[in-house]
Amino acid sequence: MKVRRLFATTRRLCATMSSLEASPERCEELSQSLAEICDHVRIAASSDGPMLVAVSKYKPTSDILACYQLGQRDFGENYVQELVDKVGQCPDDI
Repeated sequence: MKVRRLFATTRRLCATMSSLEASPERCEELSQSLAEICDHVRIAASSDGPMLVAVSKYKPTSDILACYQLGQRDFGENYVQELVDKVGQCPDDI
């Protein structure tokens, strides 16, 4: 399994690091976190698939509508005011 090999490789690399780099404890923590994230991605990819959220911040409504015409339905905005300005010009199923 790739995750186990990654975990073992990371552990070996951490054991050989100099004192200027992360401690073995931190390397272990990072290795476990990375393995967990890889597991989550693998699980998500084996279900219906990850959802693509198109980031529309700083993009005009025309770009959003063009992507909508191409089948994109999930968009993300960082600023509430931009969302408020654009939502009235977009279809209800976005």
